[in-house]
Amino acid sequence: MKVVCLGDSLTYGYGVRRGEVWTALLKKKFKIEVLNKGISGDTSAGMLSRLYSDVILEKPSYAIIMGGTNDFIWNLSVGQVMANIISMVFQIMHNNIKPLIGLSVPICVKTAVDRWGFVGDFENINMDLKGLNNSLKNFCKNYNIKIIDFYSEFVEKNGNVKEEYYIDGLHLNSEGNKKMADMIFI
Repeated sequence: MKVVCLGDSLTYGYGVRRGEVWTALLKKKFKIEVLNKGISGDTSAGMLSRLYSDVILEKPSYAIIMGGTNDFIWNLSVGQVMANIISMVFQIMHNNIKPLIGLSVPICVKTAVDRWGFVGDFENINMDLKGLNNSLKNFCKNYNIKIIDFYSEFVEKNGNVKEEYYIDGLHLNSEGNKKMADMIFI
């Protein structure tokens, strides 16, 4: 079995040792081939543009797709991101690969502002992420596609983001990556 993980810095494992990234932990957990095709700063359009070379040519059994945060930093709409993800999913399915959709983790606003305050309005980005997640849930339900709800796992019942899992408010530490790997069942 082979799994390709396509995404942005959360998939790449920004700020975390290679062996502590959720994709590496997934490889150890299932003793399978896992390819990390995460690129820091990538958008859903970038992911779509490299889908053929990074996913389809690899002929995996599964492809985990997760992205959207960088799109919202660039003020793209939920509709644009959905169109890119839907296109990826249909191409993956057309090539007999099972898609799994990861819902990106929320931004820990109070921590992110200190390090990344120049990037944008993190409250609005989190609202867009929620909108994307709701749209993805509906889409996946209609097409019987499995979702991995990373987003909800990093939010407390009161709505606060679980700050202890973040390096800088945007990226997860090794414990956050471990939490992600533990959520995945193939």
